[in-house]
Amino acid sequence: MRFDNRSGSGSGRSGGSGGFRSTGPREMHKAICSDCKQETEVPFVPAGDRPVYCRECYQKHRPARY
Repeated sequence: MRFDNRSGSGSGRSGGSGGFRSTGPREMHKAICSDCKQETEVPFVPAGDRPVYCRECYQKHRPARY
């Protein structure tokens, strides 16, 4: 049995957007930076079991890109 998705239905993506949503501005959530303890806003709901960094501190903890 072969499944063929050429018809465009069931592909899960719409319009070839590359997986990004374009529904307007992101909903931001308040959090406290794990390093500098300043209040910041992040585009995800902080889980509490992982550190959250402000923009400046994130640059120090960001994985190196090759």
